[in-house]
Amino acid sequence: MDTLLRPLLEAPPVVVYLVCALLVMAETALLPGIVLPTLSALLLMGFLAERGTLDLGIAWTVAVAAAVLGDQLAYLEGRRWGPRLSHRNGWKRAERAVARYGVPAVIAGRCLAGARTLVPRAAGSASMPYGRFAPASVVAAVVWASVELLVGHTTALVL
Repeated sequence: MDTLLRPLLEAPPVVVYLVCALLVMAETALLPGIVLPTLSALLLMGFLAERGTLDLGIAWTVAVAAAVLGDQLAYLEGRRWGPRLSHRNGWKRAERAVARYGVPAVIAGRCLAGARTLVPRAAGSASMPYGRFAPASVVAAVVWASVELLVGHTTALVL
């Protein structure tokens, strides 16, 4: 478990929800967010839900909403400043994948660490229509958050 998240084991539920939401949102909303322990945060929320500290439904809602919000902010950033960001590592590859595969690239990008930060920006920069991006982002967030929370939840059962 990341030492950054260790204090959350004893924190009040509202603090856990808030910190995890900020981590998940910041991962995609901020380019340096790529280094944030979002996977660990979701696993922790699932673990704490199994232990009765958190409510799994609230944890899921928080995770999905934070992921979608982060994606939307990153998409808007890519739309506005995409050409200025194209010097970043992996940018051209992400942009080509979004241009070629569209919605499946957005969904797959949510599930890949590193790509989570780039793909929404690349979608905005590649002028992917927002009407296609937004639903893909929601589907991706639902799948990603569900899997990660349930892995944490199931892990707690085993321990």
